[in-house]
Amino acid sequence: MQIRRKRRRKKYRKGRAFDLDRGDLSYENFGGVETVRVRACQEGLNAGMLIEEEEKEGATKNKSLFGSKQQTADEVDYTGDIQTAIKALQLSCPPKGSREYFVEQSANALSKLRKYVTPVEINAKGNRNIPVPSIQSQNMELLLTHSSKLIELRALDALLRTLRDRHLVVSYRLCRAQNYWKWHVNLSGGRVGRIVNKIRSEVISMLPWADFDFRDRHQQEYERVTAACERELIWLGKVETLLLERPMEMEVSELFTVVDDTKNQGSWWSQLLAAKDEDGRIPDAEVIKSSEASFASSIQLMTQAKNRLWLRQTEIWSKNARETISASLDATVSTSFTPFDELVSHQNAEKYEGEGTFKYAEAAFLHKWASYDEDFSDTFSWLTVLSLVDYAASPQRAGEQRQFQLSGITSRIRRYDFLGIPSSALLLAAANSLHDNVIAPHSKEIVDFFKSIFAAMWGIFEFRFYTPMKDIVLDLLNKRPRMVDPFALLNEQMSLDNMLKDLGVGDGTRQTRATALAAASRMYEQEVSHGAIRGIVRGKVAQLMLIQIQQLKADLLQAMDQIDNLVDANRLNVQLVASIPAVLILIFGTRALFFAISNWRMKDLRLPKDIHAEMAGYLSSVQQVLVLANHELDATTDSNVIPARRVCLGPKEMGKVVLMLHSYLNLLDYMSPPFPSKQCDSIHQSIQNLLMQGQMSTARQLELLKVIQAKHTDLLKTL
Repeated sequence: MQIRRKRRRKKYRKGRAFDLDRGDLSYENFGGVETVRVRACQEGLNAGMLIEEEEKEGATKNKSLFGSKQQTADEVDYTGDIQTAIKALQLSCPPKGSREYFVEQSANALSKLRKYVTPVEINAKGNRNIPVPSIQSQNMELLLTHSSKLIELRALDALLRTLRDRHLVVSYRLCRAQNYWKWHVNLSGGRVGRIVNKIRSEVISMLPWADFDFRDRHQQEYERVTAACERELIWLGKVETLLLERPMEMEVSELFTVVDDTKNQGSWWSQLLAAKDEDGRIPDAEVIKSSEASFASSIQLMTQAKNRLWLRQTEIWSKNARETISASLDATVSTSFTPFDELVSHQNAEKYEGEGTFKYAEAAFLHKWASYDEDFSDTFSWLTVLSLVDYAASPQRAGEQRQFQLSGITSRIRRYDFLGIPSSALLLAAANSLHDNVIAPHSKEIVDFFKSIFAAMWGIFEFRFYTPMKDIVLDLLNKRPRMVDPFALLNEQMSLDNMLKDLGVGDGTRQTRATALAAASRMYEQEVSHGAIRGIVRGKVAQLMLIQIQQLKADLLQAMDQIDNLVDANRLNVQLVASIPAVLILIFGTRALFFAISNWRMKDLRLPKDIHAEMAGYLSSVQQVLVLANHELDATTDSNVIPARRVCLGPKEMGKVVLMLHSYLNLLDYMSPPFPSKQCDSIHQSIQNLLMQGQMSTARQLELLKVIQAKHTDLLKTL
């Protein structure tokens, strides 16, 4: 039990596939349904708690000389019930939290408040001679009854949504099994089927006892799984219809009519400066006065006609919810559990007296729980129902057993024990043998292989991503690397001017450098014309040659400086061009990664356009169900008057619509990303509007479905 409790507490709802209607959105935003009515009941209960405590203190102070007065029948202590109701109404389901854990937390309060939860007609059978209580007691009982019914409604709503999720899982499995057997039936009638039939006839002619007919078996399995799928869809539709027929909630805009909007707006400083007595507390007279006002307003709210009607509708809805849960679980356990006679113990046999018509112990228990039996309204009974709902999807239905299923083979291997040795020990021995014979002898090659892969990946990252981005950042920060140092160029030019000045053809300045170089060139020509050897030995040829070398150095550095300027002018453009492959790799690589992740999650290999087309097929199937719903109205003679109840979906049609929308949202989760999350959330919200509280007519659903289809078409534009 503790392990199951921890599992429920840690359970986390993922994705959008199981958030199908507006009620699921209430769990996401407000922690449950009927949040405004919860606040109203909390205001009244808190005020009633203070009034009860004040009455107790007053009774203690007014003791007579011979002790306190004897408590009359009208003086009932409601403190424990009020505390239980307050704690239960404080419970909420966190976003994406476990609804099973929410029901488990509410079970104890429902057990303690069972006398208020039980319908009026059942309580009236055993409470005929109770004296009429006082007005104060009547108001307290009205408040507790309203709160208890609200706690039961919230728990049953969460329980029904859990049961709906289990029916969705089973229906999805059965649809896949149905496609599996349908494929086998179609395969037996084609070319492969003729070959198999020919082989079968030859085998029977030689071995008459080996008569086998795969087609007949496949046809039988297909019929069984189709029947199971239809039954599961009907139960799914019943549960979802019951959720949509829940009594109308109070609107969120009515919150300030039940809670003062200025109650919690004061700052801590204003609260610190509030009027207090010498003990540092707010005077009791003011507290009692405000509590009586809050209590009176809560009672006035609950005695309104619409809230009294809500209380009656809640009793009917809760009874229908219990009966639906009981019938659904009875249909589930009737094919997978032990018969009634084998489970009833001698200690609990008296509880099931007169229940001989039930074949299973669970059926008798669920019938008692659904009929508000006193012995089956405790905490253990609620937790038992929760466990049955929690494991409703575990047993396999008819037709789910496939041929050569890999999961079945692996599970048999895990359960197989050879000579008392568990399969896990054999698995460890095989892993040890693989390590000693394959991995350990080639460990160096394996390590070198992964190192080479890492080096190649790092080279791609450094060359395509890191270096271009670093150069772009340095260029924007004016930290550009240059080939020529400006000081070196200036130094060489100054050295050239000084050498020309020493030759006597310049004054050592930049302005006379060109004239001095021309004069040095004429002098070099004159010296060479008189003889090169003579000029080297006795003339100025050696000095003129050094000046020419210095001129080449200065011109070379100046040319390199011009190249630096040219590179600096185009460096950003070049780096941007160099980063284009990195951007393309990033874009298309990210898309490919998203596609790979989505295909891995779906355990299928398909293109996004194919998945988009399949999702469009689900929406078309929903549209077809909505169009064909209540098609018998076309044959009616009175076409002017159509009952409102007949233009809504029936249980079977509702089950099909819910399953198709679940399949659509399942693929939408798998494809988000690459589909944008904002557009996916918009489609999800529109689908939740398709299933609103108080069933929408099929005509309005078709109009809203067109909006969903238009949004779905726009998804391809984002790829």
